[in-house]
Amino acid sequence: MEELAQLVSRAQAGELDAYGEIVRRFQDMAYGYAYSILGDFHLAEDAAQEAFVEAYRTLTGLREPAAFPGWFRRIVFKRCDRITRRKRAPTVPMTAAAGAASAERDPAQAAEEREMKDKVLEAIRALPEHERAATTLFYINGYSHNDIAEFLEVPVGTVKTRLHSSRKRLKEKMVKMVEETLHENAPDERFSRKVIDGLIGRPDLTDIDGHPVQQVCAKILAALPGYERVDGEDIIPESCIMNPWRRQFAFHVDEDVLRTEAHDVTFRAMSRRPSPLRVVAVARAFQDGATDFGDEQIRHQVSVVRVDRDAGLDEMKRTLQDVAEAALGPVEFKYRELEYHWFQPCMGVSAKYKGEWIGISGCGVMTAKTLSDTGHDPSQVSGFMFGVTLEKLAVLKYGIDDIRTLWQPPYVPRD
Repeated sequence: MEELAQLVSRAQAGELDAYGEIVRRFQDMAYGYAYSILGDFHLAEDAAQEAFVEAYRTLTGLREPAAFPGWFRRIVFKRCDRITRRKRAPTVPMTAAAGAASAERDPAQAAEEREMKDKVLEAIRALPEHERAATTLFYINGYSHNDIAEFLEVPVGTVKTRLHSSRKRLKEKMVKMVEETLHENAPDERFSRKVIDGLIGRPDLTDIDGHPVQQVCAKILAALPGYERVDGEDIIPESCIMNPWRRQFAFHVDEDVLRTEAHDVTFRAMSRRPSPLRVVAVARAFQDGATDFGDEQIRHQVSVVRVDRDAGLDEMKRTLQDVAEAALGPVEFKYRELEYHWFQPCMGVSAKYKGEWIGISGCGVMTAKTLSDTGHDPSQVSGFMFGVTLEKLAVLKYGIDDIRTLWQPPYVPRD
């Protein structure tokens, strides 16, 4: 439980990889529990997936990470209840979900096995509700008595009693088939990917009218007349990460990764367009690692790139000041030099806001090699790039104490 509590705490901070591990640990548990209520494998999978997405969105409200199992079970139950109440078109019956036989197998043998599985599923469904839940959880993936007790929020002895009773109700010859039938229908790795896809599908805060992030974003874009807005995919090849140092913080999705910063979009656009150019990207960035300012690992960022004859240090500072003042109002700036081989000079930018110096941006003037590597003639043009995180500007502008509340009502509507 200590290890689970640590995973939950990391997930509460927005770490997708930690939540992915939680999904893998509890996917069979959620699926089996949902099936024990709904009696339909397809609906059970829907309920479990919806429950994982809802749990992630509301995870910051769980005060005691070690209490996750029971807390999550209640979410699964709520999703099952919604599905039960919802009028839906007929789905594949649970008997068909037991699995069709291979064409290569003996038809008579296959028919006999299907008949037995039908009887098994009917027998499970006929169990009393409390016994059905414990039996499904025990056989679907070999969860321990303790695991089941924590999930159902009952004593271990109660779990043992329910399992003993259910075995007596089921015919002895069926017990092995129960285990095989439930295990065969347990979700595979595609289930985890669907859940992660659901997290990627979380709302884009820049699309929610009146949201603090959307308001700050609109003000910034208005301060950048003449800039072309460019877009990119959330999932990209690892080679498309602009900053190699960021690769250690990338979330891996199959053979690709989630975009690590909005610069991954503008830098690629810069490589595909002739100069002069002005591009701006508003993009979500995903980072698996320590964060500053208490923000989540899903961030909304703005990346600005200009390549032109006059796109040097002075023009970069002027443009950055226009962006910052559009978001925050008049502010005083302080620059500190950084080392990064693609930019010279390269700087971190802090703004004095309400009496405190707050880091708001990183910026830099492109070196001749950076320009030439992206298809631009350094003897004819210069270039700069900078970026800001919208959540950081929003909490400053609107005096929000906890950045995580930007994902919660009233800023984000409930489902």
